[in-house]
Amino acid sequence: MLYVVLIFVMLIALIFAGLPVFLATLLTSLVFMLILHIPFSVVIIKIFGGIDSFCLMAIPFFILAGNIMTESKITDRIVSFANAVVGQFKGGLGHVNILSSMVFAGIQGSGAADASAIGSVMIPSMVKQGYDSDYAVAVTASSSMIGPIIPPSIAMIMYAYYTELSVGKLFLGGLVPGVLVGLGLMTVHRLYYRIRKYDLPATKFGIRNLLVTAARSVGALIMPMIILFGIVFGVFTPTESGIAASVYGLFYGFVISRQLTLKKLPKILIDSAITTAVVMISIAMAGVLSNILVRLNFQNVLVQFAVEGIGNRYLASLVLMLLLLVLGCFIDVPVLIAMFSSALLAAGTAMGFEPIHFGVFMVITMQLGAITPPVGAFLFISCSIGRIPLEKSIKAMMPFFIVILVVTILVLFVPQLSLAVNSLFYPGR
Repeated sequence: MLYVVLIFVMLIALIFAGLPVFLATLLTSLVFMLILHIPFSVVIIKIFGGIDSFCLMAIPFFILAGNIMTESKITDRIVSFANAVVGQFKGGLGHVNILSSMVFAGIQGSGAADASAIGSVMIPSMVKQGYDSDYAVAVTASSSMIGPIIPPSIAMIMYAYYTELSVGKLFLGGLVPGVLVGLGLMTVHRLYYRIRKYDLPATKFGIRNLLVTAARSVGALIMPMIILFGIVFGVFTPTESGIAASVYGLFYGFVISRQLTLKKLPKILIDSAITTAVVMISIAMAGVLSNILVRLNFQNVLVQFAVEGIGNRYLASLVLMLLLLVLGCFIDVPVLIAMFSSALLAAGTAMGFEPIHFGVFMVITMQLGAITPPVGAFLFISCSIGRIPLEKSIKAMMPFFIVILVVTILVLFVPQLSLAVNSLFYPGR
């Protein structure tokens, strides 16, 4: 147990020292391999073996699909559609921001891509209309949390890989919680629109405008259905669904929106490769550290702590949630998933939770770190677009963070939120 604590202390200390997370993870692994007399050949084996997976190949294809759709100006059409649906309400642009993230989440599965694509459109628009910069950033960063919850989700694919659970079931499990997060954020926005005494113009609702924007956006709106139902009904594996999404993205860009050109493809491929490399190197290094934790029986330690040390399974789950929230402030989400997924599955199963239910709860919990300083990727991207320091956004972010936290806890205590849709598609299983 002492070694486990020291591992995380050293990891967080190195991150605080300014080292990239993947390098801090590797150095921590090397130090404890030396202390525990583990052969250094394990590093090479785990770095390459940890990412040599057909399932993980879905990640670069979904990243590619997201970049293709962004260059195809799908974001503009999604925002126009969202504006036609909710723009007429008080605080229209804030609602448009959140709904746009919900729709965009069904296309690419990455919160970082959501924050970048939607944020680049919505943050300047909100500020121009009269919203404070910190508030526009808070709405964008919090709504980008929906990206890894509503299917498809890169985080769910990773969790499924490390736990051998069904990707399709995890996808369906995130559908209702993702929608609840979106509705909760809209409720908070409506309240704070009044508290901050905004009085900004809203878009006039028109049925004709709604139908026209829906027709223009139909090419984008059917993409989530292709991905989700393709996996659920066994037409695609997760990796094949990523390929299908990329192919459809090319079709959409060249034929439907006609915004994609051959000259743009090299930049799309390079950007996708860079993003994939960042994710994969984090996963690879986390695999090395994860192997050390396995050798230290971390999985058994976690089970004993949760089951025997605390006893009550809901209290134990909340304690695990708190630990992940603290670690998530310093460690990127892919690293958290790679390091903890199998141990969390063992703990959840030992406590009597249904694996898909507990998995959805834990994936959402691990995502919360992405909107908390100092490492929070979604918050950092949004602040960069809004051109404000990270610390300036924290106060405005808190109400949105709390509502996401409440939905996450609801998922824990109400299993049907993550299992109801599964029961429709997988009856009796």
